[in-house]
Order: sequence, then C-alpha cells, then structure tokens
Amino acid sequence: MKHINPNQLSIFDIVLEKPNETITPGSITEPAAEKKEQAKNGTICPYPIPTVNEIIKFIDRTSYSVDKSKLLSDVFACGALAISNLVDLTQYDEREEQHKQIINSYKPKERELIVEIFSKIFALLSSVVYDNGCFGDYLGEIFMRNNMGTSKKGQFFTPYHIAEMMARMAIGEKANDEIKDDKILTISDPCCGSGVMSLGALDVLKKHGINYTRNCFFDCSDIDLRCVHMTYLQLALAGVPAIIKHQNTLTLETWSVWKTPAFIFQYHRFHKYDINTTKEKTA
Repeated sequence: MKHINPNQLSIFDIVLEKPNETITPGSITEPAAEKKEQAKNGTICPYPIPTVNEIIKFIDRTSYSVDKSKLLSDVFACGALAISNLVDLTQYDEREEQHKQIINSYKPKERELIVEIFSKIFALLSSVVYDNGCFGDYLGEIFMRNNMGTSKKGQFFTPYHIAEMMARMAIGEKANDEIKDDKILTISDPCCGSGVMSLGALDVLKKHGINYTRNCFFDCSDIDLRCVHMTYLQLALAGVPAIIKHQNTLTLETWSVWKTPAFIFQYHRFHKYDINTTKEKTA
C-alpha cells in the first residue's frame, strides 16, 4: 500500500488530493440533489428508463412456459384496454369484459408476468415526454425482434430512422406555418403498423418546438388489431391527441375506434375530428 500523504484524503483504495479552497455547505449542488430537483421540475425522467434490449431479455428469461407471441399480443391488448378504460367510458363495459377474458386465460403467475412486462413498456413509452427521453418505435422493435410479424400481411415495419428522415423531408419548416394562430396540424397514417411514421413525425415536430399535445391531431388505422394496440399505446403514452381505428383502409369497414387520453381530455378542441363516416361493425 502506498504511503498516504498528510495533504491527501483516502477513500478506501482511492487517493484524492485535498482541495485548497474551503467548501461550505450549500456552495455546490450535489449531482443527486440536482437530478432530484430537475425531476421535480419535470425536466428529466424521475426513474431509470428501460431499454428495448432490457425488456426483450426480461421477456426471454421469464416467458419460457407460455407462447411468447401470444403473451406479447395480450400484453399490448391489456395495456391498451386498461388505458382506454380510464378515459373512454362509452366503451368501458365491453372493453372491461375483453380485459377479463384475456387475464382469466392465464395462471396467476403468468398474470403477474403480464403486469411486469407492461410496467416496463409503460415506463419506456411515457419517458418520451421528458427532456432525456427520446422518440423511437419501441413496440415495433419488440414486435419484430420476437418474430411476431406476418409476412402474408406484408408486416415488415419501416426502420425508425427511415420514418424520421421521411418526416423531416415531408414536414420540415412548414409545420410552424401550419399552426400559426393556434391552428391544428393534422396527420393521417392509413396503414400505421406500430405507429412508426407517426412517431417519426412527432420527433420532427418536437425538434421544431411545436407543442404536439395542443397543435396536432393524428388519424391512424390498421387492419391488424395488434398494430392498433401498439400505435394506441405509443401515442397515448406520449400525450398525443389521436384516433386509431381497427379498420380496412380500402373498404373503410371499421371494427373498433380507440381515442387517446389527450384527445378525450381536449375534446372541446378536437371534437370536429371525431366523425365516423363508416358503419361500425362489432368484431
């Protein structure tokens, strides 16, 4: 062991020079305290943000006793149903029954697994509203990396960086002109998949300083209910006013309509977009 100089402070096996100036309490901000203050002010996410890799590893480690594709589909469904039932009371009874049917098909331990997986997904998706959060097609990546895509339906999701590039080319600086005088910018995604194109557009809008929670409305649809659930979760937890339809875009046959919390909470502002010109049919 090295000899400790009187002018040094020893912390276990780490030797540090003693500072020359006297530091009084309160003269510096502790990093932990600073982070806590930032989290309190809503500038940074107050919890460790999970990554897609961490979520996938957790799923691989814990889902050995169930069909992984079905499990994830049910996680997306239960999450979407739970959020919808908090705000869309007009469809509460039907969707609560759907939620019960899914949950009751699993054993108690498997139900706990659904809750754990969704809690991680919830934490990741809702982190985008913080300064240290960033947009990404997180559910689309989980979907494809778990081989849940159906080639017969052409389910090969667009990589996120491509969607973001397309949004930059399509939107650019024009977006600020579109929302002058507090107007609403509308974006349509008629074959939304996991919502990647909408997420790419949100990324660009946010970088242009546009308050998408007030000045944007998204109209999305897809023929695959799993995609509807994914898009709904990703937009709902990002605070986006949107309507996502389980719909055949070509025939306009519609089976269900999903309205995000941001849309319902601001219904007085967005109600003119709540027009269903198609005949709904119960799935």
